[in-house]
Amino acid sequence: MEDLNQLKAAVRGKRIHLFGPPGCGKGNRSKDLQALGLVHVASGGALRAKVRDDPDSELSKTAQEIMKRGELVPDEIVVPVVMEHLNKPECKENGFILDGFPRTKAQADLLFSQVDLDLVLLLDVPRSFLIFGVVGANRRACVSCASGYSDFDPPKVEGVCDRCGGTIVQRADDTAETISKRLDGYDAETRAFLPDLEARGIVEVLPITVADDDDVGESRLKTLLGEVYRVDIGDGGTARMLNLDGMRERLYGFLAKKFM
Repeated sequence: MEDLNQLKAAVRGKRIHLFGPPGCGKGNRSKDLQALGLVHVASGGALRAKVRDDPDSELSKTAQEIMKRGELVPDEIVVPVVMEHLNKPECKENGFILDGFPRTKAQADLLFSQVDLDLVLLLDVPRSFLIFGVVGANRRACVSCASGYSDFDPPKVEGVCDRCGGTIVQRADDTAETISKRLDGYDAETRAFLPDLEARGIVEVLPITVADDDDVGESRLKTLLGEVYRVDIGDGGTARMLNLDGMRERLYGFLAKKFM
């Protein structure tokens, strides 16, 4: 969009939940929404901040051990931390993006008993890409601002974040085995309550693939080793995928149509 100020004003105060499996781009879409003035509330980030800021508490020690094993933190730890963020004045005034929460029906029931959402954005990424995009394409993230990178969307200077200049590292638990386990858990626990959200009429799908008849410049498409990447979408078909810039434009265009 040409006038981001209008879009920022339109989304101010909105409460948006990003919904999708591990590796679908929730972190990057969160950054795009955060640039519009919304407050980013991620369960993982909130937990890591708790461990960093209060390392000697029993809650922090327990959470740290669980995260080191690549396992999901249980409700009795993650729910109080996330709800504390949502109750902050900045979230109530500016609006927020929920990233990675709720993860289970129990969490969703708790959330919806206290918070009304304006929008649930379902990030539609082919399952065949999810493991490859994390492991095969060397997914990594900035330790300071959590911006995501990969061989599809590398930083301008390897190891240095384009956004904040922080150090980029690969997460120790980004392995094929761990990601497969996360995807199975997503299907069993998280995607299972999607119909509840759809019944509320607040779910919108934001796809990452691009139809062959869509006129999209290569600068907005994922490329690998200098070639436009095509992902398997089932039944023998393939499709092009939007890169970071392409998805940001698609997201902002969608929000403009919905809220302006």
